[in-house]
Amino acid sequence: MTLSSFHSCFSLLFFIVYGLVFQVHELHSALLNVMGPPSPVTVAVGEDAVLPCRFSPAQSTEDMEVTWFREQLVPFVHRYKGGRDRNGNQMLEYVGRTELWKDGLAKGSVNLTIFSIQLSDRGNYTCFVVSGSDYDQAVVELKVTGFGSVPLVALERYQDGGIRVSCRSAGWYPRPQVLWRDPHGQHLPSLSESVTQDQSSLFAVESSIILTRGTKQNVSCWVRHVLDGQERGSEFYISDPFFHNAHPLIVALGIVSVAVVALLILAVYLFKIKGDRDAEIEKQAEELGEYHSPSYMGDFSTGTFSHLVKVVLDSDTAHRSLVLSDDCKSVRREEKQQDIPDNPKRFRPWRCVLGHEGFTSGRCYWEVEVVDGGGWTVGACREDVKRKDEIILKPEKGFWVVGQWEGRFQALTSPDRTFLSEIQTPKRIRVSLCYEEGRVSFFGVDENMPIFTFQETSFEGKTVYPWFWLGSGTWLKMCP
Repeated sequence: MTLSSFHSCFSLLFFIVYGLVFQVHELHSALLNVMGPPSPVTVAVGEDAVLPCRFSPAQSTEDMEVTWFREQLVPFVHRYKGGRDRNGNQMLEYVGRTELWKDGLAKGSVNLTIFSIQLSDRGNYTCFVVSGSDYDQAVVELKVTGFGSVPLVALERYQDGGIRVSCRSAGWYPRPQVLWRDPHGQHLPSLSESVTQDQSSLFAVESSIILTRGTKQNVSCWVRHVLDGQERGSEFYISDPFFHNAHPLIVALGIVSVAVVALLILAVYLFKIKGDRDAEIEKQAEELGEYHSPSYMGDFSTGTFSHLVKVVLDSDTAHRSLVLSDDCKSVRREEKQQDIPDNPKRFRPWRCVLGHEGFTSGRCYWEVEVVDGGGWTVGACREDVKRKDEIILKPEKGFWVVGQWEGRFQALTSPDRTFLSEIQTPKRIRVSLCYEEGRVSFFGVDENMPIFTFQETSFEGKTVYPWFWLGSGTWLKMCP
């Protein structure tokens, strides 16, 4: 055999071996198929986002590793390995804000929830799944939008024979479009427009227009979201006497008169609000005094007075990772889920549990103590709230709750949360329910002070239950 023949045979053998190894590798990697959604996930600022990701075929969850990351594998957004979350090298901006849907692992689902979305969260996320020696990944794009405030219209000053009117709105992303319209819906040209961004990169817009004599009907200002076309608008009315046919001094006096009247109305309104607030605080303080009085008595059958109820937790509603005490008077969260059957009443994947007794009338209150843990929320909910998959903790969805959420003590109000930064996070909380008046109030027992009140709530004639959510490592105890 010549030297050239030997090289030819060696090269042929090398390519055959390389091809076999490459094909075997491709086949090995292809045993696991990871899939993301066909289109981007779009979520508004402040909402919770669910990033979908699935794999097939179904795998054993014991040796499965799931890592969600952005530009690099470490630090990551969220990691699950060896049957539990391992977030030691988690990106700081996601600490306490992520949750993997572990209930779906056996069915091929590794969805990730990111709570309280911010603009900085937008971009691509990689879902990387490893099972044994098999692996695959998929990319999920998250788009973040901001739907801003209702435009505020203001009459500014007399200018160029007319009145300069401004329109302002904030909290938008991406940059919105401002439109002025006449009574027939036709666009009116603006005089000027300015755009600014706040520290969160949300856009604020201001547009001005000069309206002249002859404008006797409604004129409106609309701010449009450029992605979905949704709009927020405000209408206003200006009649001829305000314009240039009158002496500028008269015009100025007219505008000043309107401003003075508006300020008087505003002052009366604020005074009324203050009076109502003072009355509410006084009422809450009286209730606190009643609750602490050893001689406190009342006609409990008619609900005339508030009475203490001893909450017993309903094990049929508890998430599988919530472990109840034998007397169902305390609950702690563990990472390992219990092997208990699912049912329509059980919460999943949210770590929630309800009280066994619900209420359809009267006034009552219950107390809960935070023994240990980080995140938690307590309050009340309607019987018809969503219990499976993603839930939204807002009053219009049937939840009236406060708690330590994402490291901040807050009331989960709508459309935005109310941060209670001036209140020290309590260890013992009283939840007071007045069904007929539609009110859910919260008090700090140790501090002996009101925390927050949801007014004019909509129970819709349905049963209302005590409600609890536990973050990682949290332990709650019902009192007494």
